[in-house]
Amino acid sequence: MKKNFTLFILTLFHICAFGQKPTQTIHGIITDQQTLQTLPGATVTISSPNYKNSVISDSAGKFTLTKIPVGRVAIQVQYIGYEPYSMPDFLVTSTKVPYLTISLSPGAIATDEVIISASKNAFEPLNELSVVSTRSFTAEETERMPAGINDPARAALSYPGVQRGQDDTENQIVVRGNSPIGILWRLEGVDIPNPNHFAIIGSSGGGVSVFSAQLIAKSDFSTGGFSAEYGNALSGAFDIRFRNGNFENRENRFKLSVLGMDFSTEGPIKKGRSSYLVNYRYSTLGLLSSMGIYLVGERVTNNFQDLSFNLTFRSKSGKSVQTVFGLGGLSEERYLPVSDPNKRIIGSANQWEDRVKPANMGAMGYTWTYLPDTRSYIKAVVAVMGSDIQRMSDTLDLQDQRFRFETQKYTDKRLVSSVTYQRKLTNKTVLKTGLIFNQIFFDFYKNTIPRTSVNDINQIQRKTSIQGSGQTQQLQQYVSLHHDISPKLSVNAGYHFLMLMTNKSTSLEPRVSLQLKPTANQRLSLAYGLHGRILPLMAYYFKDSLGNYPNLNLKMLKAHHGVLAYHLYTKSKMRFSAETYVQRLINVPIKPDATATYWMLNNSSDFPEFATVSKGKGLNYGLDLSLEKLFSNSYYFLVTGSLLKSTYSTLTGLSYNSRFNTGFSTSYTGGKEFPLKNGGILQLGMRYLLNGGFRYTPFDQTLSGIQGSFVPLENGDFSQQVPAYKRLDGRIAYRYNRKKLAGNISLDVQNILNRINATSISYNAATNSTKIEYRGSGFVPVLSFQFDF
Repeated sequence: MKKNFTLFILTLFHICAFGQKPTQTIHGIITDQQTLQTLPGATVTISSPNYKNSVISDSAGKFTLTKIPVGRVAIQVQYIGYEPYSMPDFLVTSTKVPYLTISLSPGAIATDEVIISASKNAFEPLNELSVVSTRSFTAEETERMPAGINDPARAALSYPGVQRGQDDTENQIVVRGNSPIGILWRLEGVDIPNPNHFAIIGSSGGGVSVFSAQLIAKSDFSTGGFSAEYGNALSGAFDIRFRNGNFENRENRFKLSVLGMDFSTEGPIKKGRSSYLVNYRYSTLGLLSSMGIYLVGERVTNNFQDLSFNLTFRSKSGKSVQTVFGLGGLSEERYLPVSDPNKRIIGSANQWEDRVKPANMGAMGYTWTYLPDTRSYIKAVVAVMGSDIQRMSDTLDLQDQRFRFETQKYTDKRLVSSVTYQRKLTNKTVLKTGLIFNQIFFDFYKNTIPRTSVNDINQIQRKTSIQGSGQTQQLQQYVSLHHDISPKLSVNAGYHFLMLMTNKSTSLEPRVSLQLKPTANQRLSLAYGLHGRILPLMAYYFKDSLGNYPNLNLKMLKAHHGVLAYHLYTKSKMRFSAETYVQRLINVPIKPDATATYWMLNNSSDFPEFATVSKGKGLNYGLDLSLEKLFSNSYYFLVTGSLLKSTYSTLTGLSYNSRFNTGFSTSYTGGKEFPLKNGGILQLGMRYLLNGGFRYTPFDQTLSGIQGSFVPLENGDFSQQVPAYKRLDGRIAYRYNRKKLAGNISLDVQNILNRINATSISYNAATNSTKIEYRGSGFVPVLSFQFDF
């Protein structure tokens, strides 16, 4: 580690010593956010401490700015009848020629309000119908996030109301006390199930996202109060968009780090009209594991690789754009037993087990965006996607003979299509409607052996609890109407319809929101929505001893969600946000037994393996506060604090703490850049997470001792809480710019204080005792070298 750090510092000063400060060119296009029409005659101004220049967009809405000094620059766009646009922290490098697509929102702003109004743009979501609990993020934000591993899910841990899941090595996220089951992932307008390496069965998370930061364009993340177009989600939604490749120049990037290798290339297919963008990643974690270096956890090995691409084709008339996109990932995670049988602790199951977890996924799609007239657009998407997740777990005896105690396989293949139509009916009213259809082919299988201890596993009979194969369909349809009642007051109203053909269950969900702008720098918003969520498909296919499927007719999960939000923007590029929310959950699967307290959403990924009914309820409410400064004047920060309460009830109506009722969550994220000579930048960053610990149910020591297995304490469900979660991450990086070579050298350190947080509660049948398990990764330095050429 000391040698690597010394090399990092020497390389930094070596690069600083060479060359003159290079310049760059920026290309772009200005469009109307509501109709996607290009806007000729817009004024585009770019400035830095020692440079300022302006140009006017041409008849096709395009612009070009030349001889821009590398480093951070501010970009502003003004157009009569539209709100001004501001991008205060855009990074210009010597080897990458940016192509910007800037969308302007209709709405004239008085001259004395321009400065304040323009400062809000970078905070605002791309989807203007999302007026609460939504923020946009960029690929650069995920890259500069300390220990973010370029993963949107890990970057989201800095946002208000968001916490990490139970295991520190995974990217499952808990939003406002909800199970990670409720997260929606959407790519280019179609839903995509669990796009993660080391994917967790029945969940939305895994180890690390398959999405490459090299392809992600500015995208949205919502934590509630979804607009009408988002369905099949309860707690959060990632709306991911791929960027276009460079239409003018060929560019390449190579990145080498402790975690692996990453190569991307982009450029024109036909200059000015079409482009390609391709990225490939290969993990070297397996190589490190073979040398006895485990970054993820004790005796845990990981391997993954992925490929992503986006091809873009513009019509000569400018009326249509077509893209072909795709991503695919291969991964395998393995939990190894203690190598010496004589050193394995009796009753400590993980020391006797060899568990292999392969998870593969892929998706490829085609999009067509067409402008039939000057007031509307149509976007159609068709895609094929699939995932295959397996679990193979063996127990070893003293002679290392294997016995398979668990086999799982979950295959999900889909043909997905969607169509969106948006029309500006009047200058004050916009209609948006769409349809999403999924044809799903599935094959689920789970064969397990219930265990009391590792000593008698060979004497227990197998049990097939999940088994199902076939096909089904999922349909979503939505309508949303936006209307400006006055220059300061607007309303969004609509509905979302969701249907699953497996059991013909449906959900008709009204959505409405109001936004008041008392001044140019304030927003007061109120939103209500009914949100439906289809259960993980395998939850419907529990097979009882008679061969029946008692859960086949379970209802959809539903939640009434209300949000009141206030946002204040300042001239210094800061935003203060306060949101209070309440969420009433219904139709949660529970056992049809008045003495049982099972509630499906207490799990982060699992599903019932017994008969259940859709009669469980839940209640989440809380307050999210945040103070954020955009990256300007060479620094940024985001400070959040959340208070939350999450409870549930079953047939008796008694209220219990949910597993995710942590009580509070906070995050402190910030960074500072120091401009150096020749266009170089030294970057420092940190992130500190402090959250309440997850809850667990204590055991009944007497009954557990009699039965030889864990017996929960009666009426003690999730009454106990593990210690608070704490983690400090840091980042130091140097960005350099030469005429034909640019890039950065960075050192990201996860868990600087080497604090191992609680991950689970284990029961030892041999000693009839439980203990809090502290596992996962401790101090992890990740040194990386990036070259742009």
